[in-house]
Amino acid sequence: MKVIKYIFIFIFITSSELFSREYLVVQSTTSTVNTGLLDMLSNYFQKETGIEVRTIAVGTGTAISNAKNGDGDVLLVHSKLDELKFVEDGYGVERYELMYNDFIFVGPHDDPAKISNAKNIKDVMKIINFSKFKFISRDDNSGTHKKELSLWKNNNLSLPDHKNYIRTGTGMANTLNIASEMQAYTFTDRGTWISFPNKKDLKILYENDESLHNPYGIIAVSPKKFPHVEYEKSLKFIEWLTQGKGKDLIKSFEIDGERLFFVNE
Repeated sequence: MKVIKYIFIFIFITSSELFSREYLVVQSTTSTVNTGLLDMLSNYFQKETGIEVRTIAVGTGTAISNAKNGDGDVLLVHSKLDELKFVEDGYGVERYELMYNDFIFVGPHDDPAKISNAKNIKDVMKIINFSKFKFISRDDNSGTHKKELSLWKNNNLSLPDHKNYIRTGTGMANTLNIASEMQAYTFTDRGTWISFPNKKDLKILYENDESLHNPYGIIAVSPKKFPHVEYEKSLKFIEWLTQGKGKDLIKSFEIDGERLFFVNE
């Protein structure tokens, strides 16, 4: 029995070394990729450490689902309650606050629904709920969609059931394109908006509300749940982002002079 035990241990150690990777797989939300932030961070991290970062950019809900299947080493998304549940359920080790920005409402320049006149977020949601003007919802289980759903719930309003509430099931950039083409309203994270090239037919109409805060968390996938993950490399990446050079790079990342993300000092 001892011989069998030692053979098993040898095979396990040898297998771990054999299948060790020199890259990390990061399950992340589309906004970190659409803005160019994650590509920039990944390139710097690889230059400093030799560790490649391979990103799978999907909506937050899909990223979490993928990570729950063990298809990734790191989770970087923006739906705090779901992130905490991910850790609580044993899929992740610890959630680290990485950065934040906010959500905004955008729409046609002439603002026919007069959202820009709203005094608070509840007024905005009421206008959308009863409006004869089109509103485009991502409806894709992304962090942005989850935030929109929470705004309906927190303001004691049901989801609109009229024909002008249009569900796309697409990413943020495509949803913004649809809103632009249809001269409709939509809800977006500020980072994607700043980096979005097709803004000429849309403008920001409601912003700077504390209820629109948008925090991003980063979590190493649990090696207890999934022994194949590159846990040590994940910790190195997380520390580099939250305490090292990566933090400074996030702070300095701009498009046309505008910062897209902010870090807690």
